[in-house]
Amino acid sequence: MDINELLNPAVEVHQVFEDTDEDIYEAVMDVKRVREESAKSGEVDVESDAPVEPAPTRNEALQAALLLRKYMRDLDDPFAHKLEMMLGSFGRKTRTAAMQNTKDTELTNYFPLKE
Repeated sequence: MDINELLNPAVEVHQVFEDTDEDIYEAVMDVKRVREESAKSGEVDVESDAPVEPAPTRNEALQAALLLRKYMRDLDDPFAHKLEMMLGSFGRKTRTAAMQNTKDTELTNYFPLKE
Protein backbone atom coordinates (compact mmCIF):
# COMPACT_ATOMS: atom_id res chain seq x y z
CA MET A 1 0.00 0.00 0.00
CA ASP A 2 1.47 3.34 -1.00
CA ILE A 3 0.90 6.70 0.73
CA ASN A 4 -1.62 7.88 -1.89
CA GLU A 5 -3.72 4.76 -1.40
CA LEU A 6 -3.54 5.23 2.38
CA LEU A 7 -4.63 8.87 2.28
CA ASN A 8 -7.27 8.38 -0.43
CA PRO A 9 -8.95 5.01 0.07
CA ALA A 10 -10.76 3.53 -2.89
CA VAL A 11 -14.07 3.94 -1.07
CA GLU A 12 -13.62 7.71 -0.90
CA VAL A 13 -12.06 8.11 -4.35
CA HIS A 14 -14.96 6.44 -6.13
CA GLN A 15 -17.67 8.98 -6.78
CA VAL A 16 -21.17 7.65 -7.19
CA PHE A 17 -22.34 10.85 -8.83
CA GLU A 18 -20.59 12.69 -11.60
CA ASP A 19 -21.87 16.05 -10.34
CA THR A 20 -19.55 19.00 -9.98
CA ASP A 21 -19.60 21.51 -7.14
CA GLU A 22 -21.53 23.90 -9.39
CA ASP A 23 -24.21 21.26 -10.05
CA ILE A 24 -24.63 20.66 -6.33
CA TYR A 25 -24.80 24.39 -5.64
CA GLU A 26 -27.45 24.89 -8.32
CA ALA A 27 -29.55 22.01 -6.96
CA VAL A 28 -29.41 23.42 -3.43
CA MET A 29 -30.31 26.91 -4.62
CA ASP A 30 -33.23 25.54 -6.67
CA VAL A 31 -34.65 23.76 -3.63
CA LYS A 32 -34.17 26.89 -1.51
CA ARG A 33 -35.95 29.02 -4.13
CA VAL A 34 -38.91 26.59 -4.34
CA ARG A 35 -39.25 26.51 -0.54
CA GLU A 36 -39.20 30.30 -0.31
CA GLU A 37 -41.80 30.64 -3.06
CA SER A 38 -44.10 28.07 -1.47
CA ALA A 39 -43.72 29.77 1.93
CA LYS A 40 -44.63 33.16 0.45
CA SER A 41 -47.66 31.83 -1.39
CA GLY A 42 -48.80 29.74 1.56
CA GLU A 43 -48.70 26.51 -0.42
CA VAL A 44 -48.00 23.29 1.36
CA ASP A 45 -46.00 20.54 -0.34
CA VAL A 46 -48.00 17.74 1.29
CA GLU A 47 -51.49 16.95 0.06
CA SER A 48 -54.05 17.94 2.68
CA ASP A 49 -56.14 14.85 1.95
CA ALA A 50 -53.27 12.47 2.58
CA PRO A 51 -53.54 10.65 5.91
CA VAL A 52 -50.85 11.47 8.42
CA GLU A 53 -49.00 8.35 9.42
CA PRO A 54 -48.03 8.29 13.10
CA ALA A 55 -44.36 8.09 13.96
CA PRO A 56 -43.08 4.69 15.07
CA THR A 57 -42.98 4.08 18.78
CA ARG A 58 -39.71 3.95 20.68
CA ASN A 59 -40.04 0.19 20.97
CA GLU A 60 -40.60 -0.23 17.21
CA ALA A 61 -37.56 1.94 16.43
CA LEU A 62 -35.40 -0.06 18.83
CA GLN A 63 -36.61 -3.33 17.28
CA ALA A 64 -35.63 -2.04 13.82
CA ALA A 65 -32.21 -0.97 15.12
CA LEU A 66 -31.70 -4.39 16.71
CA LEU A 67 -32.62 -6.11 13.46
CA LEU A 68 -30.11 -3.98 11.54
CA ARG A 69 -27.38 -4.67 14.12
CA LYS A 70 -27.99 -8.42 13.77
CA TYR A 71 -27.68 -8.11 10.00
CA MET A 72 -24.52 -5.98 10.21
CA ARG A 73 -22.81 -8.29 12.68
CA ASP A 74 -21.43 -10.60 9.97
CA LEU A 75 -20.43 -7.89 7.49
CA ASP A 76 -16.78 -6.84 7.47
CA ASP A 77 -17.13 -3.40 5.96
CA PRO A 78 -16.16 0.03 7.35
CA PHE A 79 -19.67 1.34 6.66
CA ALA A 80 -21.21 -1.62 8.49
CA HIS A 81 -18.99 -0.95 11.50
CA LYS A 82 -19.94 2.75 11.54
CA LEU A 83 -23.62 1.91 11.22
CA GLU A 84 -23.37 -0.63 14.02
CA MET A 85 -21.79 1.99 16.31
CA MET A 86 -24.46 4.54 15.34
CA LEU A 87 -27.25 2.05 16.07
CA GLY A 88 -25.72 1.33 19.49
CA SER A 89 -25.55 5.06 20.17
CA PHE A 90 -29.18 5.42 19.04
CA GLY A 91 -30.24 2.74 21.54
CA ARG A 92 -28.38 4.44 24.39
CA LYS A 93 -29.77 7.87 23.54
CA THR A 94 -33.36 6.62 23.35
CA ARG A 95 -33.00 4.89 26.73
CA THR A 96 -31.51 8.06 28.21
CA ALA A 97 -34.34 10.16 26.79
CA ALA A 98 -36.92 7.71 28.15
CA MET A 99 -35.34 7.83 31.60
CA GLN A 100 -35.22 11.64 31.55
CA ASN A 101 -38.93 11.79 30.67
CA THR A 102 -39.96 9.71 33.67
CA LYS A 103 -41.67 11.35 36.61
CA ASP A 104 -41.01 10.64 40.26
CA THR A 105 -43.73 8.66 41.98
CA GLU A 106 -44.34 7.47 45.47
CA LEU A 107 -45.06 3.90 46.47
CA THR A 108 -48.39 4.94 47.93
CA ASN A 109 -49.57 6.04 44.46
CA TYR A 110 -49.97 2.38 43.48
CA PHE A 111 -52.07 1.23 46.41
CA PRO A 112 -55.59 2.42 47.19
CA LEU A 113 -56.18 4.03 50.56
CA LYS A 114 -58.04 1.85 53.02
CA GLU A 115 -60.86 3.59 54.78
